[in-house]
Amino acid sequence: MKREIALHRRSEAVREVVDSLTNVQPSYSTGMRKLDKAMGGGLYPGKSYGIQARKKIGKTIFMGTISRNLNYQDIPHLWIALEMNSVELEQRQIARDLKIQSLRFLNHDKELADQVKAYSMDAPDNTIYANASGITIEGLEETVEKAAKDYGIKGFILDYLQLVRSSDTGNRTEHLEYVAQWVSGVVRRLGIWAMVAAQLNQEDNTRGGEGMLLAFDMVFSLKRDKFKSDAWLEMVETRYTPYVNIGSSERAGYKLIQEGPYFQEQ
Repeated sequence: MKREIALHRRSEAVREVVDSLTNVQPSYSTGMRKLDKAMGGGLYPGKSYGIQARKKIGKTIFMGTISRNLNYQDIPHLWIALEMNSVELEQRQIARDLKIQSLRFLNHDKELADQVKAYSMDAPDNTIYANASGITIEGLEETVEKAAKDYGIKGFILDYLQLVRSSDTGNRTEHLEYVAQWVSGVVRRLGIWAMVAAQLNQEDNTRGGEGMLLAFDMVFSLKRDKFKSDAWLEMVETRYTPYVNIGSSERAGYKLIQEGPYFQEQ
């Protein structure tokens, strides 16, 4: 079906600018002070954010840290899990809150089961999970629309970009560019934010092309030696803020804490 493109006069756009200045523009804190500052105040409706890293560096852990912070702020959000599932993700969140190693969940542990039951009685419940391994772009569209309608989500986390499957055997780069453009468009249409993880290749380029770099409002690269706990964020692209890194190879911006695990801002 051909989509009709709406046309607007400049005066209409100016009125929308005035409205945006006179109405309260919400932002949602990531729970990390330096990251919020770099983002101009936090996560904004209508904006898309990327967190990219080499494999096994901690992009899921980093976004899990933010998700946990949003949950405790009573901010409903969707986690679209294409790699780990909701049980594995929650084991990390519970382990952080109980200050234990998530490895304990690998074994039968009646004492831990009782602890988790007691913990769950008062735990905040603002994370909506979609176990979506193998999801296509069509399924992604349906999932986000449903979560916005049924749960009133303020944003969604997609883990991760390259795992969104194409419904045909066309060009992989073009497919990922389309997914990135769809994310950028849907957040504006629904008035929500998106945070999307992506893998870097061995040359530190985004796997599958630059679709996310072109489409998103802000993209960070998470850097860490996988044998060390120190990490930092490099701002790769931004449309509306000055370029600023959070930490460096000489001075960590974040530290990986094993109880969970999660990232702690330094």
